[in-house]
Amino acid sequence: MPHQIHQRKFGRKSDLRRSLLRNLTLSVLRYERVKTTEAKAKEIRGYVDRMINLGKDGSLEARRRATAWLPETVIVDKVFSDLANRYTDRSSGFLRMTRLPRRVGDQAPLMLLELMPGVDETAAAAAAEEKPRRRRLSLPRRGGAQKEAEEPAKAKVTATATKTKSAPKKASTATPRKTTARASSRGGKSSSKED
Repeated sequence: MPHQIHQRKFGRKSDLRRSLLRNLTLSVLRYERVKTTEAKAKEIRGYVDRMINLGKDGSLEARRRATAWLPETVIVDKVFSDLANRYTDRSSGFLRMTRLPRRVGDQAPLMLLELMPGVDETAAAAAAEEKPRRRRLSLPRRGGAQKEAEEPAKAKVTATATKTKSAPKKASTATPRKTTARASSRGGKSSSKED
């Protein structure tokens, strides 16, 4: 058994595995929210951390290293401008991983990868939560007097409608019973009841 080999193979050769990790890193940095399998999510954490730390470094060498790994210059610019400013107080752990239900086809465990909110976003969310809610007074609504005047009139109309629309009782349609063979066999009189 091979020991101390800390790399997932994903059933791919090395060049295909590297392109998979590059594309997944690119997708996480572009969309900031990606759904993938658990193994890929755990493997990609280090690559995303490395790219954002290169962006925080900001040197020319760091930009060249990021450009070598990420194939799109637009995403490299985003890492060096937007994401580097967003995570000034954080040195690692830029991804939040949330478990999702298993995939329908092959029951693979899924995870949702999200970039963590920055300092400004958490401060804005905290300020929105701290704002006291306005207390509402129980005042009568507009047109309350008109509605109250209309309600007794509606009640009178519905009461008369129910009185006039009451269904007449059905006449009983009882048919005369015939005596059965049992009654005659007991020695009783065979008489038919008629109403």
